[in-house]
Amino acid sequence: MEILTEERIALKLKEILSKAERHVYICSAWIRGDTLKDLLNDLKDNVRLEVVIRSSSFEDMNTTDPHFFSLITRKGGDIFISKRLHAKFVIVDSKFAVVGSANITRSGLEKGGNFETVVYTEDIQEISALEKTFELIKEESYKLSDAVALVIDSITSRTGRVILLKELDEHSYVKIPISKGNFLLCRIFDIRSFNPAFGTESISEGGFLKRVFTEKEESWKAAALFAKMAECYEVKEAKVEVLGEYEESKDLFKTPFTPLKAGSPVETLKEEENLKAVLLKNHSGYPMRLPVPVGKLQGTNAEAFLDMEKVISMHMAVVGATGSGKTTFVKKILKELKEPVKVYVFDLYGEYYEDLKRNRNVRKVSIPNVLFPLDSEDMKRIIREGGLILSERSTEEKTVISLFKRYLRPDLNRTVFNTKSFEDILKEAVLLVKDSSLGDLLLETLESLKNSFGKEALRNQSKVVRMLKESLNFKEGIVIYDFKETDIAETSINIAGLLLKEILKISKRDASDKLVVLEEAHNFVPERGTGDIPAGRENLAYISAKRIAMEGRKLKLGIVAITQRPAGISKFVFSQLNTRIVFKLISRNDLEAVSPFFEVSREDIFNLLPFLKPGTAYVSGIAVPFSFLFYMEEITSR
Repeated sequence: MEILTEERIALKLKEILSKAERHVYICSAWIRGDTLKDLLNDLKDNVRLEVVIRSSSFEDMNTTDPHFFSLITRKGGDIFISKRLHAKFVIVDSKFAVVGSANITRSGLEKGGNFETVVYTEDIQEISALEKTFELIKEESYKLSDAVALVIDSITSRTGRVILLKELDEHSYVKIPISKGNFLLCRIFDIRSFNPAFGTESISEGGFLKRVFTEKEESWKAAALFAKMAECYEVKEAKVEVLGEYEESKDLFKTPFTPLKAGSPVETLKEEENLKAVLLKNHSGYPMRLPVPVGKLQGTNAEAFLDMEKVISMHMAVVGATGSGKTTFVKKILKELKEPVKVYVFDLYGEYYEDLKRNRNVRKVSIPNVLFPLDSEDMKRIIREGGLILSERSTEEKTVISLFKRYLRPDLNRTVFNTKSFEDILKEAVLLVKDSSLGDLLLETLESLKNSFGKEALRNQSKVVRMLKESLNFKEGIVIYDFKETDIAETSINIAGLLLKEILKISKRDASDKLVVLEEAHNFVPERGTGDIPAGRENLAYISAKRIAMEGRKLKLGIVAITQRPAGISKFVFSQLNTRIVFKLISRNDLEAVSPFFEVSREDIFNLLPFLKPGTAYVSGIAVPFSFLFYMEEITSR
């Protein structure tokens, strides 16, 4: 042990610092940059440097100058700030240490300054104890490089204002530490840059602005403003939204109940640790049972997930303009769905099979172009298209309608199409009527329908029924009902309605996980008064989908409704879709339809919807821990 005073302190420090091979730990309440630079002249580049200084008030920064901070940054060192630091010591490689009263300043180390005394030691045990003290000080201090912003104040219990210390992008995800291992996950938004050149001065107060804007010479006014702006500096302010609180000990993501504290540091996230811990939670804050990756969290490389268990039990909407990526998204989650979930895809345009057959055990059912009325009203409409209006005024017409009512049932097992075709029914109606003129009109209607839709469209009903019944017993994990060849809109809706009704029956007998995917869902479950497809009582697809939306939770039967026209989908069904994926939307009606999905704090994201790039979407609801933007790296045209 050696006792040192005055200039001998600096000489010893330079000596041991020049010997450093591994690490240097410095505690000093105040440090001057030029003084430290002289000590570190011979420090090797690969030596780890950690420094703790005091930051209890702004006065501390009048002594610890900017030169110190730039010097440590250039050296690749870490700076920690402490509110109550008074200790002064230096440790080198766990072999040498200097402990005493001297700060690393001119008055602390130079001759003629303060009278300081320090102890130099090479005692390994003493140095080890001092290193433990250094670690304790660090734990209570704050690592300055972690901070990217500071909280100014709270606006609401979930939002606040921050002043930015480093460049951040809109929608950056950050954290606010609240205790060891626990943090608030937050989103940065509404970043604004301002120049304090004018302060809070107004024209009426008669200061600089009044002097400028009462001058008539336009060029002078412009030059004066440029000159004033050149005097000042840029400050960036933003809003921060608290998304939730992560509690490490319980691995739980929960709702925070305390407002943001002014002065709290805001940090970037270590994506591989912090984000993964949160993104694998569902809305309840607990680990997802069936996590499926959907893309990357916007502005990060962190994988985002959906809990498909919540989708199966509480349904999902996927909306977006043509080309925004919604169908690609649904195909992606179906490819990733590894658990034994039975999936039924209602595909109007034949977009799913070629992609999904490479990844999953898939069976396709190609629906032919066939007339498929479900009841007498459907039959009357089809016959009207053939040129014959049945008004039921005559006994003969009533006989024909009675036949239709007896044969046609909105049930796959009870419809006459199990044994007869559309053509068979019309020919039987001809034989029933005694009025030859009505019989001739029925035959003419039959020929007209053949010319319009083709002979097979009037003859293949029994074949379609057999096909549908067989499909409900397929063992494959995904069954795709491909309606690409079906250009009769009501046929697609009626067949979908029959199948949805049967899937609901199956789910009541077998409550294993099942998922129904409705592509172009506004066709199957339209809002009244939108489009050409009837809603309500006449649309069996609507009735069946509505029942699934209401009863699916207890049956483990979910709906994924995909649409480019959210304003055209049944408001009731839409309201039951408890996870929502929103891609780019442009139409005002469609934007209004999804606006309830966006809380006040997320209006900035809502305003972005018309400008989203294909493959980027907003997700909210119970299948995710919090609402967020994400992007897919690969998209197609739909």
